[in-house]
Amino acid sequence: MLSFLILTTADLPEAYFLGSFLESMGAPFALVNIVGRPIGNQLQVLSRLRRNRGLAYVADFLLARASDRVELWIRRKELAHAPRAFPEVDARLVSGIRARHPHLDCSDPHASEVLDFVRAQAPDYILLAGAPFLRPAFYGLARRGALNRHLGLLPDFRGSDCALWALSMNRPDAVGYSIHVVNERVDGGDVVLRRPFPVTGDPSLEDYLRRMRREASEAFAGVVGRVVEGATLSPLPQAHKGPYCPPAGWITQRRALRNYARALRQRPHGALPDDHDEHIRLLPG
Repeated sequence: MLSFLILTTADLPEAYFLGSFLESMGAPFALVNIVGRPIGNQLQVLSRLRRNRGLAYVADFLLARASDRVELWIRRKELAHAPRAFPEVDARLVSGIRARHPHLDCSDPHASEVLDFVRAQAPDYILLAGAPFLRPAFYGLARRGALNRHLGLLPDFRGSDCALWALSMNRPDAVGYSIHVVNERVDGGDVVLRRPFPVTGDPSLEDYLRRMRREASEAFAGVVGRVVEGATLSPLPQAHKGPYCPPAGWITQRRALRNYARALRQRPHGALPDDHDEHIRLLPG
């Protein structure tokens, strides 16, 4: 039986959705959870963003994060009862998975004690469910490879907040998700699955993105399930090196909201797009 290790950040529900799926398949797994970036690391990230993107971008990025925090506080009662992408992932499920499987909380996935933990688990596959950029020292410990669920169509949109960037460019046709092999380039590995996610009628951008997170995780679980059953991955190289998207700033968020509303209005009434995979490369083992 293949073994797995799930890497996530801040106990994202995606990780426990994936863990629950692996339990249903009878596949052994361990979990590494990154609890948060140290302040020094966050400052390094901001410094790198300023160097690469400019001071105006950093100011716009910080405005977006401040705006998000204010909105979360204002809407805290509403959001407490709002629909969730993973309603089955509650405190009981999280504590149960942690009780039944080896797990480790850390602040740095590349710390020696973390690498020792991963090495001791000897995973066939490492599965990323909301993880930062990783070095080969971590993902190279997987005996067969590491896989990532990326909320963007590769290779056209790599990096962060790809759906918001695509919508901000008024390209709703370019929103989607991919499952890919992890390598040394950010979202640059060979692609296992690539699937567009058209605008179909979700009343808000928030609803649309929540539904995409769910469908992308279900697709990821489907790929993993086929592997557990004996299928062999046969991923395709990315056709070209696409641009990298940094975290979306306030201006990008506003444009995405406006263009999503426009795409919703322009959608033909009652029309549903074809649901298809651009490619799924899983061959029988």
